Amino acid sequence: MIKIQNNKSSLYLYRLLNIFFLALVSLILADREVFASSSDYVDLGGEQAAEKVELQKMRQELKELKATTNEALDAMSKVDTSPLKEGLAEFHLFCQQSNCEIMPGKIIECLGYNGLLPGPILKVKDGQLVRITVHNQLGTNTSFHIHGMVLPESVDGLPNSQSGLIKPGQAYVYQFVAKGVGTYWYHPQIMHAEQKTKGLYGTLIVEPAGAPVKTVDRDIVIIISDMTAAKIQSVGTTATNTNSKYTATIPGVAGSPGKPVSTFYLVNGKTAPAIPAIEVRPNTRIRLRIINAGQHSVPLHITGHKFEVVSLNGNLTGEQTSRDTITVGVSDHLDLEFTANNPGVWSIGSELIEQSTNNGQFPSGFACILRYVE
Repeated sequence: MIKIQNNKSSLYLYRLLNIFFLALVSLILADREVFASSSDYVDLGGEQAAEKVELQKMRQELKELKATTNEALDAMSKVDTSPLKEGLAEFHLFCQQSNCEIMPGKIIECLGYNGLLPGPILKVKDGQLVRITVHNQLGTNTSFHIHGMVLPESVDGLPNSQSGLIKPGQAYVYQFVAKGVGTYWYHPQIMHAEQKTKGLYGTLIVEPAGAPVKTVDRDIVIIISDMTAAKIQSVGTTATNTNSKYTATIPGVAGSPGKPVSTFYLVNGKTAPAIPAIEVRPNTRIRLRIINAGQHSVPLHITGHKFEVVSLNGNLTGEQTSRDTITVGVSDHLDLEFTANNPGVWSIGSELIEQSTNNGQFPSGFACILRYVE
């Protein structure tokens, strides 16, 4: 009996200890949960504070973004997109070494855009977006200038290594909106002026916007220039001239011994008598776009007719005075008009004897025939 009682007492004691142990564990766990909850509250408060700061930051960023967006939209609304309505006028010009025959038997090693002397005629509309890519295929740096047109500094300012300076083998894109109806011309910047004297120049014409309106019957470009060249080779003679090859040099620089330097006066890359005649029909209106790309002023004279000066250096003149002679200064670009109302064979050329003769023989240099045809 005692053994049984002892077993019952042990079982009772075991159960009591077990209950006590479970209660103790529950109390410990409860304390742990209390401590964990306190820690959670601390972390939650920190997170809420951080979220509040982040929310304020996001609100500020949204406010700034809204302001920036409004500014951008406002700026876009002020952009003149009308040039895009006319479409893009795009051109590529290649600066190259060229061999140009200024008259039969006389070839000059010079420079040219797209191998031409002068370079190609570029025609655009007033207000049109223009993109000109200049490719430098020379052995030295070059640059580009639209003579007579007022453009932003980023397009036409003095070039540097970051903008506008074109290194050998590279290309540069000049983009602008054409403004001002008239005759302009292009060539390298002043820092590369020797390249212009060797043949890098061409014409840019800005025509009125919209549908073409006929105001003249013939529109003729005349670029007058002079080129200094040293003789480098003779290739026999003919009855009229010596077949020779020259190389363009910088004006004022003497040639080497045995290689004399000559100055050739050119009209559209030719010297008289190789200059093609200007042919007109009776009772037609003629426009002459004159550009002086040379180093000398030219007193230009027309026989049998009189000029009217329509535009001078990109500005319409409204001048009513007619004249038979006008001095075209260095870098001048002007539009002259006349009515072909006196049939016959006439001349347009320089009044200076050294510019219209060669060793006293006429015609040479700036001397062009004006001829009527039926």
